[in-house]
Amino acid sequence: METYFRKGYTKEWINQRLKSIEVRKELTDEWEKRGVKKGQEYAILTDEITKAWSGFSTKQYKKHKDLKIII
Repeated sequence: METYFRKGYTKEWINQRLKSIEVRKELTDEWEKRGVKKGQEYAILTDEITKAWSGFSTKQYKKHKDLKIII
């Protein structure tokens, strides 16, 4: 949290970010309970969710936002 403050983010932004991390963890835990294997299956599901709300694939969205792309 302190890192985000040092980078100049607002308390509201930080709280939203921490909540999104918590929700993502709950989602991946649920996927694991339902038999999703780590790796490519998580990437495929994440990509579908990203496409649904942004219209971009995960890779396209990261490029659009100038975020680090991990291959």
